[in-house]
Amino acid sequence: MYYSVTNNYKREQAYFFCSSFRKNSDECSAHYIREKVVMENVLESMRRILLNVQAFEKEFARKQMECYSEDKKKELAEKRRELSKAKKRIAEIDGLIQKLYEDNAIGKISDERYATLSMSYEEEQRDLKAALPDMETYLESETDKTESLQRFIDKVKRITELKELTAELVHEFIDKIVVHAPRYLDGKRVQLIDIYYNGVGILRELTPEEMEESFQKHMAERKAKTA
Repeated sequence: MYYSVTNNYKREQAYFFCSSFRKNSDECSAHYIREKVVMENVLESMRRILLNVQAFEKEFARKQMECYSEDKKKELAEKRRELSKAKKRIAEIDGLIQKLYEDNAIGKISDERYATLSMSYEEEQRDLKAALPDMETYLESETDKTESLQRFIDKVKRITELKELTAELVHEFIDKIVVHAPRYLDGKRVQLIDIYYNGVGILRELTPEEMEESFQKHMAERKAKTA
C-alpha cells in the first residue's frame, strides 16, 4: 500500500491506500485505511499476544504448532505443484522449439515468425529455469517451526509492559501487514487486517474458552502437587 498525508499534513489524518488499484484497477479495489487505525490494531494484537505468552505460554505454543502443521502442509503442497508445473513447462518448450524448427525448415512458417516465436519460448524457458533453484532450495531447507516459534516467544517474554507501538517494536516483531478491501455486514463497514509476525507468520490467539480451560488445568496441576 502507498502512504499519504492530507493537505494540512496532520499525522492523525494520514492513511494508506491500495497500490494495486493504482496500477491495475481490475486487480483490486480502491480501498484505504487510516494509519491511526492500523497502529491501534497492531498494538492491540501485540498486547493480546503478550498476554497469551505470559499467562498461557504452553497452550499458546501448542495452538500455533497445531495451526502451523495444517497451513504448512498446504503451502508445501502448493510449492511442489509449482515446481512440477515449471519442470513440465520447460520440457514442453523444448518440444515446441523443435516443432518450430521443423515447420520453418519445410517452409510452413517464415524465418521472421520462427525467430519471434523461438525467442519468446526461449525467454520463457530461461525465466523458468532461473526460478527452479529457489523453489528447490525452499523445499529442501524448510524446517520445523518449533525453533522460530520459541525464539519469538522468548522475545515477547522480554517485554514487561506495552504502552505504545514504537518503530523499534515494529521492526523487531512485524514482518508485514495485509489490509483487505472493506466489506459490509448488516450495514456496517468491516475491514480485515492480517498481521504477519517475523519468523512465525499469522498467530492464532487463544479464545476466552481456551484461556479458561488452560487456567483450570493449571490450577488442577498445582492442587495435585500440593496435595
